[in-house]
Amino acid sequence: MNKLGTTCAMLAAALLISACNPGVHSVQEKIAVVNWEQAVSAHPDYSRLQQGEKILADLVSKRKAQENLAKAQLSSLNKLRGLRQLSQQSFLTADFNTQMVNLRERENMKTQKFIAAAEVEVDAELGPRKKEIEDSYQLRIFNLRAVLESVQMKPLERKAVEQELASAQRERGSRIHALQAERKAMLDARVQPYLAASQQRLADEGAKLHAKLASELQAPDERDKEMLSAAPQALNNALSIMDREIDKQQEKNEQLQKQINSDIESQAVRLAHERGYSIVFNKFKVNLKADDITDTVIQALKKDKK
Repeated sequence: MNKLGTTCAMLAAALLISACNPGVHSVQEKIAVVNWEQAVSAHPDYSRLQQGEKILADLVSKRKAQENLAKAQLSSLNKLRGLRQLSQQSFLTADFNTQMVNLRERENMKTQKFIAAAEVEVDAELGPRKKEIEDSYQLRIFNLRAVLESVQMKPLERKAVEQELASAQRERGSRIHALQAERKAMLDARVQPYLAASQQRLADEGAKLHAKLASELQAPDERDKEMLSAAPQALNNALSIMDREIDKQQEKNEQLQKQINSDIESQAVRLAHERGYSIVFNKFKVNLKADDITDTVIQALKKDKK
């Protein structure tokens, strides 16, 4: 019982009665005892107290269950949030990679078209010079080959013609090689700025796409964070309501317990005065002769509550 031990311990002091009846003096003190727990359980309001204690226990149990359930739900929500975030992140990463592949493919196609057009333009510009080189060496090389194939010559003469042919071929090759290097430089001068611009466009589009996907990933995460951050406060609010109910019920139980103890104490004091007991104990003492007035107290309690 709530506070029963404390109340019973105080009763012995409260019921220390000396000279209960000033007009009557006894050589031997009269002592009585009340079985306090029995008196409490027999009190007419004891069933109300039991019911109140049961209600209190149920409230405490429900509060604990509610707290455990809420914590489990919060843990599950947090795990679900992590799984959902991971799943969405994987999906958005795949989406980002797919879109970037498409962007690169489009840029590559544009680049190939630009390079092809640039080659046509450069070849058109260098075409007359290439033709002039070919024309300037074509007849000379042709004649030298014809001489070597059809004219009977002495070894030294043939060697001189062969050397002249080789020299002409080297000169033509050198000029063609120089023209090709010039062609490459002209193409680079036109293509490289375009390639740099293409890479920049690709980087800009990639940054925009990444920011968009990051925003899509962050939006539900922010909602989850807001929900999870609000959940503990909602739990505290719900538990606070239950705590107030528990406090209210506990106060009712304590008041009823106090009233029951007060009723028993009043009856014990009344009997002590009426029968001249100098002291009334709230439990039996070993090797002490005392009158048990528990039943009389119980009868008086029931009579007063009718």
